[in-house]
Amino acid sequence: MKQATSSVVALLFWALVIPVVGQTESSRKPFAQLPESERQLIAIKVTGSKRFPEDAIAASTGLHLGTPVTEDDFKKAARHLGDTGVFTEIAYNYSFSSAGTKLEIHVSDANRFVPVRFVDFVWFPEDELRRRIKEHVPLFDGELPTSGRMADEVSDVLQAMLVEGGIPGHVDYERVGKEDGPVEGIVFKVSEVLIRMRRIEFTGAVAPELVMLESAADEMPNREYSRERLNRLVEQKLLPIYHARGYLKAAFSAPQPKPVQQPSAETIQEGPRNQTLVDVVFAVMPGQQYKLKSLKWSGNKDFPLDTLQKMLHAQLGEPANTVRLNENLKEVQKLYGSHGFVAATIKVGASFDDAENNVSLLLQVNESDRYHMGDLEFRGLDNTLTAKLRNAWKLRPGDVYDAGYIDQYLPEARKLLPPNFDWEVSPHVTANVHDKSVDVDLIYSVKAPK
Repeated sequence: MKQATSSVVALLFWALVIPVVGQTESSRKPFAQLPESERQLIAIKVTGSKRFPEDAIAASTGLHLGTPVTEDDFKKAARHLGDTGVFTEIAYNYSFSSAGTKLEIHVSDANRFVPVRFVDFVWFPEDELRRRIKEHVPLFDGELPTSGRMADEVSDVLQAMLVEGGIPGHVDYERVGKEDGPVEGIVFKVSEVLIRMRRIEFTGAVAPELVMLESAADEMPNREYSRERLNRLVEQKLLPIYHARGYLKAAFSAPQPKPVQQPSAETIQEGPRNQTLVDVVFAVMPGQQYKLKSLKWSGNKDFPLDTLQKMLHAQLGEPANTVRLNENLKEVQKLYGSHGFVAATIKVGASFDDAENNVSLLLQVNESDRYHMGDLEFRGLDNTLTAKLRNAWKLRPGDVYDAGYIDQYLPEARKLLPPNFDWEVSPHVTANVHDKSVDVDLIYSVKAPK
């Protein structure tokens, strides 16, 4: 649901400065009693903002040049700017003469703005969403303040677009961020409309990769549309198709949904009411195919180069298969972990020669420190079972910690548990940086009798 707007931190300093020199008798009247010609707004000058252009701030006041104004109009304009949450201070003054009234506004920008995301407005291209919002919310620049009413203003524009398009959805937004952390973004969504994917299409791809892309995307049709799900598809399944064949700079466009069935509030269609079907199009940019020119190691001390090199299945002169390389490096990290280097990392650096279609890879090892066995705890078991399982654990305090040992231990430990129960175990492994030890906590629970 749309969140309640946080209280606006805006200090409105209203300095009503009226000229006192060279005034006519009529100009000494109260401002509201002046003739309309003198109260006609002829200029708005804005100072103080480093983020927003002067014309955008002036447009956001709601005041219009050429129209008569009052002091209440200035107060409302200042209050409206404060309510947006965009500014922390707003001060204004005005002057008038026989030519008309001039307004001067001084503002101070708010400190924090966060990006906006539109996750399922499949009926509109995103550039159209941003253009329409900008038309009605002049201070919108792709980010919003973390408090204030501007998010509501954006939501209202989006809701109006749904109504204009006959789409019976409701716009919601939420401020998102890590638990107990600051707001990191504002996400706008559409509820009350079911959006399903009918087909995934690819442009710019050719065989054999196109066939593989279509096969990898087979799971998407008939599922609910989700940008997050599509992004995972790209990262986990589509890009690896190219990276395994040396297309190391391959890229996919953002998914472009094309509605093929519009929702309707009045008619009941086949299937769920208020359903939209979309075809999703990805533009593929394969880029160059690179062959592996060289593969070098640095930083390795505990294991000789030959040992590490034998664990990699990479052929020089062949397309650089970084998918297989990453799988091999996981085994290398397991080797380091089995010798106590539980914090070891391997960074892959690439040097591209586009003219020759070659790539040289540098594997930088940071072995870090060797860790030793610390405390071992069992939870959820009685004393007898705990003693049996503890006796079966072969790593003693102070031994070099083997990160792979726990996977060997758990199947053997299960054999020591009463067989008439369905046991579950949740291992928690904690590496202690201060003394380079590893504590293991094994939490057992019983699901139900067999």
